[in-house]
Amino acid sequence: MDGKIAELEAILYASGRPVTLTNLVAHLRLNHEMEVSNLIVKLSEAYERDGSPLEVSEVAGDRVVLQLKPDYNKQAKKFSIKPLLTKGPLRTLSYVAYNQPVEQKQVSEARGSQAYKHLRTLEKMGLISRKKQGRMTIINTTADFADYLGLSTDRTSMRRQLRSIFRRLEVKELK
Repeated sequence: MDGKIAELEAILYASGRPVTLTNLVAHLRLNHEMEVSNLIVKLSEAYERDGSPLEVSEVAGDRVVLQLKPDYNKQAKKFSIKPLLTKGPLRTLSYVAYNQPVEQKQVSEARGSQAYKHLRTLEKMGLISRKKQGRMTIINTTADFADYLGLSTDRTSMRRQLRSIFRRLEVKELK
């Protein structure tokens, strides 16, 4: 059993994003999702018992992710090798997230000529998807976007959460 827990930890660590229980069953060569759930509980308990800064968290769609506990985010950001979004792409992403589904042309009109470059970057990062519909290109955020920012995948809830974030940012900027 300890070997399977170590394999689970390795898979979650290497993936860097949420993994479905079904995928974990297959990769760990188990018979049922309940077995994976038991391993997840044991791994979580080990992290808790050891006072680890890591945690295994469940996200929508029967997926789990190995992540840093929020209390350690500030310290870890200084050393992160993940590509951080600069202000321009982040604002473009915010525009897309709030107005989705949105036509690419609208994004460009609202965000300027650099928007196309931002959109390519965001698509490579897996935060948005672009689909052709006739002569238009429609842009939406992905499930990875919601996971990345800890937002709901439900569009209505996501908009409400984004409004709250934007309000807090405006207040900070005014101070």
